[in-house]
Amino acid sequence: MNIFKVTGYMKKFLILLLAAPFLSGCFALIAGGAGAAGAYIWTSGNLVRHYQQPFDTTWEGAKHAMRVMNLPVANEENDHYNGEIKSKMPNSKEFLVVKLERWTDRETKVMVRAGVIGDRAFSERVHDEIDKALR
Repeated sequence: MNIFKVTGYMKKFLILLLAAPFLSGCFALIAGGAGAAGAYIWTSGNLVRHYQQPFDTTWEGAKHAMRVMNLPVANEENDHYNGEIKSKMPNSKEFLVVKLERWTDRETKVMVRAGVIGDRAFSERVHDEIDKALR
């Protein structure tokens, strides 16, 4: 008796299981590969990127990006593990929200949401400025 025999249904299930992340509408990489540093993920109006920098360094980089882009900070919260910076978007009543999360001592996840439904191009500009500040 072969207990490792894979039936047709099992093959289909395994293929579907492996393909599921790519079939969900919110999984999209726009730069780099899945494991590459600097890769962006656009999901539900948020543009997410991991930076290979400590939380506090990334926090200062995000605040610097806001100053360079002339985005006045309306509110900020930081407990050195999670942080949020909120600003008004230019020529709009909507807010820009930058959330930071410490992943490791040398890696920080940054999520940018521009406006209620998310403005991808503006979020990319914010990430570009954060990246410049961290170089």
